[in-house]
Amino acid sequence: MRNLSVLFVASAFYILVVSCGNSSEELQVKEPEIDLESYRESLPAYIWLKTGANYHNPVYKDSAYYYFNDRLENKNYENAAIYLIAYGKALDRNMHFDSIYFNSSRNFYNTYKDNISGESQSYLCYYLGSQAHFNHELVESSEWLEKGIAIIPESKSHKQIQGFSNFSLAQNHSQLRKFEEAEESLIATLRIFEEIGDIKNQGTTYLLLHNIFMQMSAYKEAEANLEKGLRIVKQQKSDALTFSAYSLFVHLNVAKADTVAAIRYIDSMAIHAKTYTGIANYHKTLLNQLSAFKHIAQRDEKEALEFLKISRELSDESNSPDLQMRTLFQELLYAHIFDKPLKNAEEVEEFYNEIAAEEDPHKQYLIQLGGALFKFYNKNGDYKKANAYASDLLKNQDKDLEERMKGKLFELERKFETERKEKTILLQEKQLESQRETILYLVVGAIFLILIFLLFIFWNKNRSILREKSLGDNFTSLLLSKTEDERKRIASDLHDSVSNELVNLRHSLESNTSNIKSKIDAILEEVRNISRNLSPTLFDKLGLKMSIEQLTERAQNQYSFLLTADVDYTGSLSTTVELQLYRIIQEAITNIMKHADAMAGKITITEDSKFVYAEIKDNGKGFDADKMLEKGNCFGLLNITERTKFINGSVQFKSNKTGTVIKLSIPK
Repeated sequence: MRNLSVLFVASAFYILVVSCGNSSEELQVKEPEIDLESYRESLPAYIWLKTGANYHNPVYKDSAYYYFNDRLENKNYENAAIYLIAYGKALDRNMHFDSIYFNSSRNFYNTYKDNISGESQSYLCYYLGSQAHFNHELVESSEWLEKGIAIIPESKSHKQIQGFSNFSLAQNHSQLRKFEEAEESLIATLRIFEEIGDIKNQGTTYLLLHNIFMQMSAYKEAEANLEKGLRIVKQQKSDALTFSAYSLFVHLNVAKADTVAAIRYIDSMAIHAKTYTGIANYHKTLLNQLSAFKHIAQRDEKEALEFLKISRELSDESNSPDLQMRTLFQELLYAHIFDKPLKNAEEVEEFYNEIAAEEDPHKQYLIQLGGALFKFYNKNGDYKKANAYASDLLKNQDKDLEERMKGKLFELERKFETERKEKTILLQEKQLESQRETILYLVVGAIFLILIFLLFIFWNKNRSILREKSLGDNFTSLLLSKTEDERKRIASDLHDSVSNELVNLRHSLESNTSNIKSKIDAILEEVRNISRNLSPTLFDKLGLKMSIEQLTERAQNQYSFLLTADVDYTGSLSTTVELQLYRIIQEAITNIMKHADAMAGKITITEDSKFVYAEIKDNGKGFDADKMLEKGNCFGLLNITERTKFINGSVQFKSNKTGTVIKLSIPK
């Protein structure tokens, strides 16, 4: 039944406006705190003025302007704006353009917008946009709506009126056939309604999204959004919106040439109407029109004619151009299917000419009306008019086919874009998975390297500790051994020199020889030498610098070894530390003379604000310090190392075949 598919391309915009009655105050989720709406309702006559039914009361306008002008004269601009908002709501409910209200509101907004809240600014912009829409000024309407949307929202109700502004902006774009812009505005609307928890108007938005795709002949997208909208409005138990959603499903299936599915939704509407308390006359008329369509499709002429009569009575009574147009289309379909004469040809032709004169006429309306007029004039022998309508009919069918093809192309492009995005997402997920695996491997590798590094540090530290312990043990062992050796040497020195000299002195005394004095002097000198080796003479009184000078003199005098000293030191160390430093230098000089085969040596001492630096160097044959310390049988080096640690200093040994340098740093 392809000829039925052109019947119901609904004016969904009109259905949504009537069925939603989208008043922000009625549909918003109330906040527990006192908001601007609570304040508005507390003002005198505000609730009475915002009620659409009171707009037709003779005293309405006088009352509205009285409160507005009174607040304006008292410079209470916020309250003046509130009374304009109440007036705008009533006009919106009645879908009526009031030029006096429009001009008053526009002048007030342009003059006092900086003296009122951002929320009131958005409300005024919304109603000014609505008024411009009723006056068919869609561009100006959009400009006002965009102004209201641009204001930073101050409350939940403020966000909601911006949601309705986006919704209305989408309707303007739709009528201007800017479908992409309309879709973007509705997506913005959905985001706002989702944010504030306005579930009911989310459903309304999906219904309008369906209408956008219907105009693009993108039926799959239209059906998907319509299903979402119906599911929401049923959950919200909104009788009006549920009824409208069912009627939109009828129109969708008629456009798809699925008459069986269309009839199924008409039956759903009839069942729903039984529980639809206080059903609106608009919906009652719509139900009778669609019931007539059902019986026409089923070739039930008697029932179809009965519903058509009721539809005509209700639509004429309503004075609604939309309902009258719908009834007219049903009558045309009835005449076509049952081959009845066209009773109202002049009305049909007038309506056809009105639609054809529009900038962007509705092709399906022209096809249906033109087909009926062609058939009428052809039967009545007016072949000139019949040919004219036939020619227009072919053009309009071609354009309609072109639009349908665009819709198919849009759906294919949308499907391709969706698949492309899915593939891109899949590829990105694979890349992310690969990157995650790479990162995991790198992390595991890094952890492994860190563990190896920590183990190496631990092993090296442990090795150093063991080495230090071994060196300490060796030093202790060598120290004990050296102590015994030193005792033996002292005993030997006392026995071999002092003891022998004392025996000789005793013999001299017995024989009364005259060289007693020289013998006593020799004994004293030997005792002094032994004493110097045990402890430097008067170190506490002489200090480090003089003691080192004595050390160099003794080395040169007793051992004929060229030893010099360059001491730039002011006595900043304690006596205990100085003594240990002296012992270190003494040990180093002893090692040079015993093992280095050196010709000369030099002692250098300098200092800065934090450290005292000592350097002992020679031009001997050198040695491998690390190997000797590793073996642990080098008492001299161990003695230097341990004494340096004792005074919290550090020591470096640098030795090669050209000589040896020992460097010490001692903190002050």
